[in-house]
Amino acid sequence: MVRCFIATYPLEEKIVNKALLIQNELKKFVVGKSVERENFHITLSFLGEKTDQELEKIKNNLKDLTISLKKRLIFFTKLKLIPSENFVKVLVIEVLGLDDISKRIEDLVGGDVKPPHLTLLRVKNVIDRNGLIKFSRLQKFDETMEVKDLKLMKSVLRRSGPIYEVMESFPLSE
Repeated sequence: MVRCFIATYPLEEKIVNKALLIQNELKKFVVGKSVERENFHITLSFLGEKTDQELEKIKNNLKDLTISLKKRLIFFTKLKLIPSENFVKVLVIEVLGLDDISKRIEDLVGGDVKPPHLTLLRVKNVIDRNGLIKFSRLQKFDETMEVKDLKLMKSVLRRSGPIYEVMESFPLSE
C-alpha cells in the first residue's frame, strides 16, 4: 500500500519565497506545524492508501484526463483560515484556475478533493485571534504560476514530517 495524492509540484521559487515570508509572520499569531520549503504543493486530490492495482488504474485515468487539459496560468490570491475565523485549524493561500481540473479528477479518479490551495501551516493554538484575522484580511498574495503537468505523489509519514516523492508526471497539452 502506498499513501498518495495528486498535486501541482514543485512550485516556482517566487511562490515558495513569498509563502515562507508569510509563514514567518504567522508565527506572531499562531503556534503550529509549518509546511517545509521542499514540501510546498497544491493538492488536487488526496487519495490515501492505494494498492499497486489501484495505482495502475489511477495512472491510466490521469493519462486519459491530462490529454484533454491544457497548460494554464494559476493565481495565488489571499490568505484563508480553514475552516473559519472562529475555529482555525489550517492556514492556506487560495489558488484560482484549477477548479475544472479538480472537478474532473473528482469525477474520474476520486479521492478527497478540496478547493485548490497552498497549505502554509497546521494550527495547534491561536495566540492572537484578532491579530490573525486582521493580518489575514490584509494579505494579498498576488502571484501567478504556469501549471504544465500534474503529479502523482507518494507521501511517507515520518516523525520529523512527511517526505514526498514524485511517482509519475502527467503533462498537460499545449
